[in-house]
Amino acid sequence: MAVRFPALLPLILAALQPAAVPTEPPPPCPWEMNKVKDIVEVNCTGQDLGAVPVSLPEDTGILLLNANRLLSVSTAAFQTLPEDTGILLLNANRLLFISTATFQTLPALQVLDLSDNGLQAVLTEAALPSLKELLLSRNALEALPALQGLPALTRLALAHNKLQALAPAAFRAVLQLQDLDLRGNALRTLPEDVFMGLRALKDLDLSDNALEELPRGLLQDLVTLETLWLSGNRLRALPSGFFPEGHLFAYVFLTENPWHCDCDLVYLRSWILRNEGSVYEPERGLGKTKVEVAPEKVLCQSPSEHLQKPIIRFKPNCGHVGDAEEEEEYEFHYEESTLIYPLLASLSPVYPPSSEEPTTAPHTP
Repeated sequence: MAVRFPALLPLILAALQPAAVPTEPPPPCPWEMNKVKDIVEVNCTGQDLGAVPVSLPEDTGILLLNANRLLSVSTAAFQTLPEDTGILLLNANRLLFISTATFQTLPALQVLDLSDNGLQAVLTEAALPSLKELLLSRNALEALPALQGLPALTRLALAHNKLQALAPAAFRAVLQLQDLDLRGNALRTLPEDVFMGLRALKDLDLSDNALEELPRGLLQDLVTLETLWLSGNRLRALPSGFFPEGHLFAYVFLTENPWHCDCDLVYLRSWILRNEGSVYEPERGLGKTKVEVAPEKVLCQSPSEHLQKPIIRFKPNCGHVGDAEEEEEYEFHYEESTLIYPLLASLSPVYPPSSEEPTTAPHTP
């Protein structure tokens, strides 16, 4: 009689199989050498991560953590990174609150991207002495962070938050700023000295707010300003002397405002006539990478007799000697003079390919 051992058969077959060679677990995120900065870039973008991955390469210089589902980050999460990590992207997660103390273990950090999170507060309780760029766009900030402990900051992006007001001298702690992006907030008015001391500022974006008026001395300290965005507000006029006398701008954007063409607008009209080559119109939906010279696109919205008339075409008749002559002598052939720059470079530094930070200004030709 044959003896059967059906229960033992799988065990016998398993014992006859060659032993599996243990393999190292795959890295949590792919990495490569960043060709621009010549440092190791680890790309954890869109990996559905709920925490900062462990076992990152020891020589990580750029860490991309955007578009995950991080709810919070702590200092411990970055203790395994080398001290010379320079770029950290945490945008498009679910962070609500964050403190600069979180990044104290990264003293060489130069770029910190926290955009697209839903941040309600940013606490700058710890110094980040090497940080040059802080990107906080598309969050839910209702107040400007204190900004202390960031002495090297040159770029601050706060676009599309919920800022309604700024304090006098609000940026006095970051006097090295060159690029300040405040577009798409809810600012209605600004203190005259809000930008006091920002002598290195080159690009200022105040577009798409709710600004109804601007103080005469707003630009007084901005001696190196090249690009000024004022489009998409509620401005009806600018005070006489608003643009510093003798200052040459590369780009000024004035369109999409309800300009009221009466005697209060004579100053702006005269300034545009003298600086027509600096007055541009942005082309919406293209990340501000395409603009055209457009002094005739700055239009009157009231009163009704001047509706949709170019400001430079409206005849003031305000008792100023030479008003009529200036109107007759000025001839601007718009169709012949339109200049389009489809490939204008940004003033901003080169970003890793996965960084999705909008361009804030065209490059000065």
